[in-house]
Amino acid sequence: MQKVLDGLIFIVLCIFLFTGCQKEEDSIHFEEIANATKIEVAHSFSGTVTTEVIEDTDNINKIANWLNELLLDEVSFPENETPSDTEGGECYSFTVSDAEGKQINFHYYINGLENYYIWYNEKWYIVKNPVALTL
Repeated sequence: MQKVLDGLIFIVLCIFLFTGCQKEEDSIHFEEIANATKIEVAHSFSGTVTTEVIEDTDNINKIANWLNELLLDEVSFPENETPSDTEGGECYSFTVSDAEGKQINFHYYINGLENYYIWYNEKWYIVKNPVALTL
């Protein structure tokens, strides 16, 4: 009887170890971006906003590849303490359009040397492996 009980405890511990206790990494798959016909990028830094329209397929693919390299974890913030409220931060706002007129919008926030975030579909994601964006 003791061996059966020990076996059941072992099985339950294995189930918790391999399923319920693992932290899932969240990623956003932007496959649609590779099919985009145009990406509008607004860059805001120190009160200055510059915009760029990208319609070149190679540069659109470069942005799609950059996004797919990022490792993200969903995070929550108190209402008035989101990364977008940080003074001195930097933001890239993307509007991605496809041939049918469908659009995807997201924002990439840089707040200091180690605080990088994505705002997408009403959710915040911390970027665990910031990769430089070159346009």
